[in-house]
Order: sequence, then C-alpha cells, then structure tokens
Amino acid sequence: MVKNKLDIGLFSCMYSQTNGTAHSVRFLSESLAKTGHDIHVYAPKIQNGNNKPKNLHYHDLGGARISPKTGFVLSMPLLKYFLCQEDYLDITHIHTHATIGSMAINWAKYLGIPMIGSHGSPLTFYTAQYVPVIGKLLTKFDFIWRYERHVLDKYDLIHVPGKSKKDQLRDQRFKEPIVTLTNGISEWYFQKVQKNGIRDKYKLGDKKVMLYASRFSPEKHIVSVIRAFKKVHKEVPDAHLLLVGSDGPSKEPAIKFIKRYNMQDYVTIAGRVPFDDLLKLYNAADLTCLWSFIEAEGLVILEAMAQGTPTIGANACGIQDVIRDGRTGYLANDLDEFTERTINLLKDDDLRAEMSKTCKMLSSNYRHSKVARTWVKMYKFAINELYPLRYYGRDRKERVELVKEFVQKIPGLAF
Repeated sequence: MVKNKLDIGLFSCMYSQTNGTAHSVRFLSESLAKTGHDIHVYAPKIQNGNNKPKNLHYHDLGGARISPKTGFVLSMPLLKYFLCQEDYLDITHIHTHATIGSMAINWAKYLGIPMIGSHGSPLTFYTAQYVPVIGKLLTKFDFIWRYERHVLDKYDLIHVPGKSKKDQLRDQRFKEPIVTLTNGISEWYFQKVQKNGIRDKYKLGDKKVMLYASRFSPEKHIVSVIRAFKKVHKEVPDAHLLLVGSDGPSKEPAIKFIKRYNMQDYVTIAGRVPFDDLLKLYNAADLTCLWSFIEAEGLVILEAMAQGTPTIGANACGIQDVIRDGRTGYLANDLDEFTERTINLLKDDDLRAEMSKTCKMLSSNYRHSKVARTWVKMYKFAINELYPLRYYGRDRKERVELVKEFVQKIPGLAF
C-alpha cells in the first residue's frame, strides 16, 4: 500500500500519436502508475493497452483525426470543459496547452488543485507548416508565443526537459519558476539485445550503418541529411543510411531525391518499423543522427544511447542538452561539419567503441523509473508547499525562491 496515495491527472491531446511528446507522456504515465499512485490520463482517441498497469486509468475525450500524415487529433470536449466531475484529482499535469490544456486549467481552478505544465516543442514552429495560411499569420504577429505565455503563466510550476529549452522560454519572456528534468525513456530500451538477424532483414550486411529514426516531416530535414550522405559515401564506400519513421510530408521528396541521384544501394527508406525492430536497429547501427532545430530533448538520442550507439546531431535547442560533444557523439553547427564528423566517426572503430561505453554509462540517468520517482516528489511539493503560496496571493518571488531550495535537494532536477 502506497503511503499518501495521489490521484494525478495527465492531460495531453497527443497521447495516442506517434512522436516524441506522445511517447514521453505514455511512458511517464505507465512509470508513474508503477509507483503505486493512481494516474488518470485525459486524451482523445486513447487505445487501451492489454498490459497497462492497474493504477493507470484512461479517460477518452473523443475527437477527430484531421491530419492523416501526422495523426493529429482535434479534440474540443466542450461539455466536459464546463462540467468537471473528477473531484478526486489531487494535481493536474498538463502536456499540451490548447483545447484540452484549457479544459485542465478550468478543472484545476474549480477543484482548487495545483497545475504543473510541461513545455515541449513550441507551437509556433509547427503552426506555419501544418496550418499554412492561418498559421503563417499567427506566427508573423507573434500570437502563438503570446498565447503560450498567457497559458503557462497560470501554472504553479513549468517543466522543460533541458537547459536550452529553459533558455528559449526565458528569451520569450516566460516567467519563473521553470525547472529542468529529462523526459526520460522507458526501461524497455535498456534490455539486452541478442544477435537476431536484423541486419539481414533490412539488407544491411556488414556495412557501417547510420540510422535516422524520425517522422518524415519538414523540421527533421531528411532530404538535407540524404544530400550530405552522398559525400559521406564517397569517403566511406561501405557506409549505409537507413531511414525509419512514420510517414509525413517529407517522405515523397526523399524518395525522389534518392532515385534522382541513384542512391538506392546505400540509402534505404524502411518507413515505420515495429518497436522490436527499432530496438534491434539501435543496437545494430554504428551511428544515429538527428538533424532538427526544434527538439524538446531528442528522445531518439536517448533510446540509441541506451543501446550504446553514439549520435551526431544539430547543435540546437534540446539536442545540445543530451549529446556530450566528443564523448557520446558530436554536435555539428552546419551540414559540412555534420558530414565531416560522420566520415571521421565511421572510419574510427576505436573511438566509436569508446563512445559506446560512455553512452551506456550515462544513459542510466534517463531511466523512466528514476524520472517517475522524481515527479512524485515534485507533485507532493507542489501540493503541500507551492500551491498554497499562489492560492493566498503571495508574491511570485516567494514561489521562485521556494522552488530553488527544493531542486537543490533532488538529484536530476535543476533550476
């Protein structure tokens, strides 16, 4: 029996999608439930898992899938917005800040409970891509950042996965307190992988493989990576680029580019693969890469690290918090540096082996079992100490100082 058992509400419109934010919330909900507390997930189009922990409760809010390529679901549960019946919740943890996030704020105010908000990738980077006309107008006049500032200002505490993310929010005039804590990855990624024929399945043979696991979406710059790999292959003839991930707008341009330059022998698009295969590919690959400039943290880097695979990534927000430059891979400032780093690392077997050991050693800091225990401490802190300050209208500076004192006591947390 768990002492002081909590009922924790997690709110996310992305819970059932295939992306880093969705994976983070799903794995967190499962890990939190295993601590013995009751976890209530409020999301659209939830798919009930057969093996979910008994303390994990799903509340499907309904919704319509409006983008087949991204899996985006629009959910506006107006009835529930105004009729909160969940009087058992002790705290809300909000992961997406429009529609369902607004509902969560309304409920939290009605119930008189704390609100914590996790901020991942800024909406402004996606709106213009996926809602072209309206999105460009909203972005041009800074409405998206203004909206997010307005919403997150209502929370008792803001969480981001790394320092560069916090710097980004501070540059956009978001207010403290903002704490940093890794999103973490599931224990599943740390399992020992036996020799399993995965190279034969994907026709990789004895080649030196760079794996790129991501959505085929514009912000991942997949065609740019393929273009850079043309130069890599000239210097390392046995190098092979394997691209895996869910379909998106960039898949067709990538296929056309590969055909145009006859790269089929050393670049493969495998598309979406089973999770078991993905784990085996992390293990079999010599390198992974991530060339994106708007990552919350870059979970694929952590997943690869758990299998001892180094990564070359963009020296950008989120990624720079995870890759230890020169120890678990390299950070590159442009595609020329990306190409050079890739060539050097593929040629240097000893350096890759050394980096692999460091990856495995440091990856233990990102286990979800550890992260979940830290979250429980944060929830209790917010309930017992932080929320009363906001409730009684105390100065924000008092909240900030209280958070500063708290994070010093908790390994993995930072201010």
